[in-house]
Amino acid sequence: MIWSLLIEGLLVLLLTATIYFAIRLNKRLTVLRVEKEQLEKLITQFELVADRAHSSLSGLRATADQVKSDLDDATNKSHAMRDELAFLIERADINAEKLAQLSSSKTGNLAQDSGLDNEQSVTINPRENFENIQSLANERDNEEIFDQNLGVSEVERELITALKRAR
Repeated sequence: MIWSLLIEGLLVLLLTATIYFAIRLNKRLTVLRVEKEQLEKLITQFELVADRAHSSLSGLRATADQVKSDLDDATNKSHAMRDELAFLIERADINAEKLAQLSSSKTGNLAQDSGLDNEQSVTINPRENFENIQSLANERDNEEIFDQNLGVSEVERELITALKRAR
């Protein structure tokens, strides 16, 4: 009998320990179930945020592509303008050199024509003035024919006349 009491006492102790651990396990499982529900909510929110981020990235990519194409167009236009300006500057340099040559030859001719020393007196002759005016008009006509033969545009002619006036 003693043995049966001891065995029954041992069984009571083991059953008490089992009940205690079952209660602790139940509490932990309850906490795990609650956390599982919170985790599911977090996963749902994360999916929404991920979808929003994906749509935002798509919008950013579309905007970046649009900006890239706009910048490419602007770059191409600026390159064309740069080339055109380089061409115009080159033409202006050529015309300025021609103008300088014409100007220097005219001033040389005028210096030779005037050929007066400081000691000589200047007399005004209306016939000579008329001939000088007529020769200047002929030179201008010749310059216009020269410009037309070279294919000088109106803008270039205006530049040449502005440079002449500046001197």
